[in-house]
Amino acid sequence: MKIRSDNTELLIQQSQDGDKAAFGLLMHQHQDYAFRLAYRLLSCSEESRDVVQESFIRVWQHLDTFRKHHRFTTWLYRIVVNLATDRLRQRQRRPSITIDKVPEIADDSASAQVSMEQRETAARIESLARTLPEKQRLVFILRDLEDRTVEETATILKIGKGAVKSHLHLARRKIRKALEDDHV
Repeated sequence: MKIRSDNTELLIQQSQDGDKAAFGLLMHQHQDYAFRLAYRLLSCSEESRDVVQESFIRVWQHLDTFRKHHRFTTWLYRIVVNLATDRLRQRQRRPSITIDKVPEIADDSASAQVSMEQRETAARIESLARTLPEKQRLVFILRDLEDRTVEETATILKIGKGAVKSHLHLARRKIRKALEDDHV
């Protein structure tokens, strides 16, 4: 079910008034985006689902604090990033986390070969992104993988636009260097 984005404001208002059905529609409208972000940060479907669920619980609990002059997606992304970052820090304290594998699809056509190479490159970039320092990783994922603006990224991470640009530059340089080293 596709919900028009201009309904978001109405759904938020109805949800703030206690309408659980409207909140269900709001969740449905944004859950794929939240999951994709969580997965890119955590690389684990189960943990990503947990983070998304916890994020929407927090959205419901704090919906009265949402300010209409902010974009809902920016507010939601900040919650998802904060919870995923907490999970990553917990991982560092406990070893052995399973990372989901990128599925292989067999097909003999030339376009399938190109598609597989693109998936492999994308998987390699995401893998390299996980090795970046935390701020660089978050900025890279939000800007280059999630296509957020500099302003949104700054707001989500609570850092300045200059810091976003600096972290992004460093992250891209490290990833580019690693990709070049792969092909040498």
